[in-house]
Amino acid sequence: MNIVEFGDKQLFSAFQPIYSFPNQACIGVEALIRGVNKSTQEPLNVYDCLQAPEGLSKTEFIRAINSLHLQNWNDLKTDDIWIFINLDFDSVDKMEDLCLDTIVKKLKVNGRHIVVEVVENEIKDEKLFEELIYRIRKMGCMIALDDFGAGHSNVDRIWKAQPDIVKLDRQVLLEASKSVRSQSILRNLTRLIQQSGSIALLEGIETKEQALLAMDVGVDLVQGFYFAKPEFSFEHVTQGERRLVDITNHYPAYLDERQFVETIQRKGYEALFEPLYQLSNEAHLEQEMLQISNMSFVKRFFILDEEGYQVSEEYALDNADVENTVLKQGKGLCWKNRRYFVKAMENTSRIWVSSPYRSLIDVELCLTVTRVIETTDSKRYVACYDVYYHDKSTQTVQISV
Repeated sequence: MNIVEFGDKQLFSAFQPIYSFPNQACIGVEALIRGVNKSTQEPLNVYDCLQAPEGLSKTEFIRAINSLHLQNWNDLKTDDIWIFINLDFDSVDKMEDLCLDTIVKKLKVNGRHIVVEVVENEIKDEKLFEELIYRIRKMGCMIALDDFGAGHSNVDRIWKAQPDIVKLDRQVLLEASKSVRSQSILRNLTRLIQQSGSIALLEGIETKEQALLAMDVGVDLVQGFYFAKPEFSFEHVTQGERRLVDITNHYPAYLDERQFVETIQRKGYEALFEPLYQLSNEAHLEQEMLQISNMSFVKRFFILDEEGYQVSEEYALDNADVENTVLKQGKGLCWKNRRYFVKAMENTSRIWVSSPYRSLIDVELCLTVTRVIETTDSKRYVACYDVYYHDKSTQTVQISV
C-alpha cells in the first residue's frame, strides 16, 4: 500500500465497495482518504486528512491524493472494476487545475475505469463546469453527481451535466426509513434519475431493512456499511457480495409480508362499498354514501360519471376545512385524468386505493378509494371516498384504515 507524507501526517487510501443487485457483485470502489499522526500513529479524523499542508495549494494537494488513490487501486484491483474519486471542484478555478489527465497518463490507467464524483454545491462557474465535464468525458471517464437529495439539490444539474451516475444522499434513505410516504418519494427520485438516462446509486445503507428497501425502490447500485466498510485492501469485497445474495433471496418474503398487510388494509376499505350494490339510481347512491361518510376515517365523498365529471355535491365530514379554498367545489369538476378514476374504470370489479396526495379541495393529505358502482337503472358511476391519511411508520405494522 502506497502512502504520502505531509509533515506529521501519513495519508493512505481506503476503498469502500459499490455493489450491483443485477450483477450480484462489486462493480467498483470509492476511494477515501485516511491517515495517522506520524509520531504517535494515532488515527486522524477525515477533516484533518483533507486539510492541505502549509505551502501546498489545494489543487496540488488534491492531485497528490488522487495520484495516491489511483496508484493503490491499480496495484490492488484484480477484476475490471471502477474507481470513484472526488476531484474537489471547489478548488478548481481554471482548466489547468484539472490534473486528472496528467495522473492518468503517468500511471497508464484506462480512463473508462474512472468515475469522477462531482459534489453539487461545489459548482460555481457554470461555463467552467461545462468545460471540465467535456474534458473529463474526452478522457473516457464517467461522471457521478454526488450527494443528490441533500441540502439545495437542483434537478437542473442532472439535465446540464447528464451524469452517468447519480448518488442519492444518505439523508434521503434515512427519511425513507421513517415512513411509507417518504419511501414513495425515494422511489420517484430513483425513477427520475433513471428516466433522465443516469444510473441510480443509493449510499449510506447500514441495515438489512435499508438494503431491502433499496432493492424495492429499484436503485441500480448500493453502497454502505451493511455491505462493506472502507478498508485498505479488496479482501472485504466478498463479504458484501454474500449479503447481496442474502438480500436477493429474502426479497420475495419481504414482498409477501407487504402484500399481506395491504390485503388486510384493502378489506377495511372494501367495507365502504358493501352497502352500495343494487341501488336504484344516482340519488339513492348519493344517499347511501352520505350515511357511510359518518365513519371517522372518511374525510369526504363524491360521485363521478363514466366520463370523469363530478355529478354529486361536495360532501365533507367537516365543512370548515374547505371554507378557505379558492378552488371550485361540487358538481361539474373534471377528474378524468386522476389515476383513481382511470384505474377504477380499467378494472370495474375491484376497489382502487390511491397513493397519498395533497387534495385540491382542502390542500391536505389524503387517500382516495374508488370503485365502479352500477345502479339498477343500468348507469355506471365511480364512487369516491377521500380518507384521512396518517403516515405509517415503517418501524411498526399498522393494518387499520
